[in-house]
Order: sequence, then C-alpha cells, then structure tokens
Amino acid sequence: MSDLLLDQKNARLGDEQSSQQATIHALAQQQGKRLVKLAESIVDHGLDVAQPFTVVATGDKKRGYTVLEGNRRTLALKALETPTIVQSALTPGDFKKLNALSLRFADNRIEEVQCALYEPNEEEQAIAFVISRHGGAQEGAGLVEWDSDEKDRFLARHGATARRSYSGQVLEFIDEVDGPSTSKTRITTTLQRLLKSSKIRDKLGLDVVDGELVSRYPKAEVAKGLRKIVDDLRSQRKRVPDLYDDDQRQAYIAEFTADELPDPSTKLDGPARLSDLPKGQTTPVAPKPKPKKTTKTKAPRTSVAASDAKINPTPQRLNTIYNELVTLNADQYPNAGSVLFRVFVELSVDDYIIRHSLMTENDRRNQPLAKRMKKANDHLLASSAIAKQLHTVVEQVANSTHGLAAGLSTLNQYVHNSYSFPKPSELRLSWDELQPFLEAIWK
Repeated sequence: MSDLLLDQKNARLGDEQSSQQATIHALAQQQGKRLVKLAESIVDHGLDVAQPFTVVATGDKKRGYTVLEGNRRTLALKALETPTIVQSALTPGDFKKLNALSLRFADNRIEEVQCALYEPNEEEQAIAFVISRHGGAQEGAGLVEWDSDEKDRFLARHGATARRSYSGQVLEFIDEVDGPSTSKTRITTTLQRLLKSSKIRDKLGLDVVDGELVSRYPKAEVAKGLRKIVDDLRSQRKRVPDLYDDDQRQAYIAEFTADELPDPSTKLDGPARLSDLPKGQTTPVAPKPKPKKTTKTKAPRTSVAASDAKINPTPQRLNTIYNELVTLNADQYPNAGSVLFRVFVELSVDDYIIRHSLMTENDRRNQPLAKRMKKANDHLLASSAIAKQLHTVVEQVANSTHGLAAGLSTLNQYVHNSYSFPKPSELRLSWDELQPFLEAIWK
C-alpha cells in the first residue's frame, strides 16, 4: 500500500494539496464519518474486484502510483494499517471505532489491490475514462446512475435495507391501490421532503414506527391525500421550486380540502402499517422512544507534529521520521518526541544545504547546527521563499534568543542534558513555531 499515492489534485478537495500528508489530512477531514464507514465495509466485505483502482505510474526513480480513482478506498486502507495518520481529522468516537476496525483488519490484511495501470504517457487516456465514469450519463456513453426511486427499490429488494424510504413506501402503496403508473416524472426526492415533515404526516393521517409509515385510517381514507400529492407531482402541477422550503410545503398541505384528507370518523382503533393496509390488515403497532443524540467534540492534538503541515520530504527516512512525529503522542513519549524532533530539524537543514550547495562537505560537518540553520535561513530569504518576519524568528531560534519554546539550545538540551525534561506543550509549540520554516525547506 505504501506505493499507492493519493491524488493531490483530488476533485473532492477544494484546493490542490502540497504533499501526501496534507492530502491525507484534507481528505480524511472532508470524509469524516464516511471514511470510517468505508473502512468498516472493507473489513466486513473486502474490496469489490469489479471496481479496480485507476493508477498512473510516477516518473520517479522509485516507482510509485498516483491514484486517479479509488482515493477514498486507498485512504481507508492506509488508515486501517496506521489509524494515527488520520487521528487529527476524526472525532474521538470515530477514531476509537477506526482503531477497533484496525485490530480486525490486522487478522486479515489486504496486501494487494486490483489496479488498472497507466504509464505516465497514458495519463490523458486514464483521465478520460475516469471522467466517463464520474461525468454523468453523457447520453449513454457514461455511467447511467439509478434515480432515487430505483436505488431505493434495489436496496429493499436485495435485502440491503430493512424497508424502503417513506417516499418508496407511499409509491408502492399508491401503485397497489390504483395500479402501476406509467409516469416517468421523478418525484421521489420531493415526495420524501414532504413526508419527512411530522406536521404533513399528521394531516395525512400518518405516523412513523421504526422507519415504517403507519396509518391511523383505512386504506381508502389515507389514500386520498397521498394520491393527490403523487398526482400533483407526477403531473407537475407542483414542481420542486414550489415545495423547496418548509413554509412552501406547509402552505401546500394547508390547501387540501376535507374531501382530500382522511375522514376523522373512520379512525382506526390503533395505527396499522401502511404496507399492511392494501391487504386489509390493521395490526396495531406501538412506537418506540427515540434515543437521545449526543454531540462529540474533537480531541485536541496530542502529536508532536501537525498532520496538516505542507511537508513531504523526498528522502525516505526523513519522510518516515515526519510521519512518526505526526503520530507520536507527546504526552506519553515526550523524550522520544524531543529527540526525534531535533533529529528531523537537523537532517532537514542539512538536506537543504546539500541540495543548494551552500557549504562544502567538510564545512557542513564541522559547523554547529545553529550556523547551518542560519545559512539555510538566509538562502531562503534571498530566494524570496520566506518572509522577512519568518527569517527573523528562525534567526532568533538559531541564536537561542527566542523567548518561546523553540530556542535551538532548548532542543539541544533535550538531547544532551540528562537533567532537561521536555514538556509536551513545549514540544507542540516548538513545532508550530518552526513549521513554516520546515515547510519552506521541503517546498
């Protein structure tokens, strides 16, 4: 899975991302609970081999594969392998569930995935195929999606859900009472909006028990209002703009005459399932109390490094160190975090100096980190890669005259002084102060 790279130009994200880490964080944050749900599906059912990933090989010496289609599945697999890479983007509850799924995944890991592979010079062709699958029907050339009624019907018929939506239940009821309709007008979404209103259901003589519509009146009576709504929508006497907001929907139902609503004198002894009414059954059902919803707050960051930093080191070891800093809990492992942080800063500075030939090998080996940091800092400013204000801050860090936690002498003390005890809050603050400088180094 490490060879699969998320598409940093992913169309699901509002902005193009600057690194793999940033893409992971942005996509996980955008998907949220849906990512965990996808991970659960993968653990329970595996991957659908009928839907291979579409990947384009990179032109790098170490061959990788950018995922054009299948980014959500790729992220879910990576998160199942290492849940902490998406921890900062999930609520505590969702992260806890992902951790539990990861343990199950470890017992039956997915090591390989089916891919449609395109070489770099075939990327244009790959993009065309992806667009054909996601660009709508395209007069039949693309994927012709089901409408909402067809999707609802498939789920109910194939046992994927226990019952149809409110609109699906009503359409089946009216077809049962009046015979199948030949209308091709799509009304499911608007009908569902109407039926989700408890006030409208009450006027129609309907209640809901465990996701099923139940009627307080015989079928002939409850059919009156439902038939009028379905006829109005199918004939387009009422359209989506006429019933888009709740005030419009309430005004619409208020226009119904007494003859278009159930006769109160025919009320049943107890509510009966709408699906039972055409068969003449009136078995009373009792509603169950609804569980109370609880609001969960997002946990504060515990890692040394922020996962949304725009840092994507090319050297594999440095990339691995950054990922460890992103996942390492500073509260639990402050000493390990401080040493690893100091190592990452030094190796990053050295890599920049080597890439831009700022020092000879001998000078670089013999100069303290403070001077090497200043050398890289000055070069970044001269190259207009950083602002003057950031240059000043990094200069102060290198001179250890900075009043906050990121003084270089402090980082050195964490490594060399057995009496220096790093504080988790200082480590996170130090990272936040140096993050813009490190981002500029790896841009």
